[in-house]
Amino acid sequence: MIKVRVPATSANLGPGFDCLGIALSLYDEFEAETSTELRLDGVDPRYDNADNLFVQGWNAVCRKIGSTDSVHAVFAECDIPTARGLGSSAALYTVGVCAANVLHESRLSRDELFPIIADLEGHPDNAAPCLYGGLRACLNDEGGWLSVPLKVSEKLKFTVLIPDYELSTKQARAVLPDSYPRSVAAAHGGRAILMADALRRGDLALLAKAAKDEIHEPYRSRLIPHYAEARAIAEADGGVFLISGSGSTCLMISEALPSQKMAEAVHALRDPDWDLILVHADREGAKYMEDGLWREII
Repeated sequence: MIKVRVPATSANLGPGFDCLGIALSLYDEFEAETSTELRLDGVDPRYDNADNLFVQGWNAVCRKIGSTDSVHAVFAECDIPTARGLGSSAALYTVGVCAANVLHESRLSRDELFPIIADLEGHPDNAAPCLYGGLRACLNDEGGWLSVPLKVSEKLKFTVLIPDYELSTKQARAVLPDSYPRSVAAAHGGRAILMADALRRGDLALLAKAAKDEIHEPYRSRLIPHYAEARAIAEADGGVFLISGSGSTCLMISEALPSQKMAEAVHALRDPDWDLILVHADREGAKYMEDGLWREII
């Protein structure tokens, strides 16, 4: 039996809608081994079946390599909350894909695993950083998934603000307009470029200008209780405030650690309650443990 660990991810990062994502230091860990029949331990009974996203990832790789093995998996330690905009579905697909690959002699490279995960997800902005780690820019180019690494300054601090409130991707996409004015599209492209450069340089002033998204945040913020209050708290503490993925989690990027005053103000928000967790950019992505050592997914 091997152990596989995958990071949470925060997609979009303001204007990087469906094309930017970063891996963060919250993790799901699973133990897995090949089996003659499907067996899942430590999972909600509702998901103890072949529709489980982990199992779908496992089966996708087995089909690719021509294996009929099933899996015995233990959902050992899952710290990525579901339906909160932290890439929980990408994490499940990724860990299933990686476990199947490692347990079948790592026949596929990470670059071969990436399109499998992106196809299962339907979009690449969580899949890429979950698998590779770091900050990734992604797109679907002529029917194929493309992902490239971008740099993130060590100066920046990342804090996730997680309300006790689920928000499905389907619900968050339903509130978006079908079209946007040309002026919005032009500004959006410019801000996405500036966002990538601001993260590279650790330039918080530029980051604040780049973060003024007009594509999804004005619409999705209405679905997040106390969004305006949480944003005001973060900005008063010197942070740049973004919706993580489709929400409901939000992400604060700052130069200094969150203050005690800020933490108290966030925890004072009620109905729903909010958690504040300091994280860092995960730069390694999916890993597996063998002989007591964490190793890269080949």
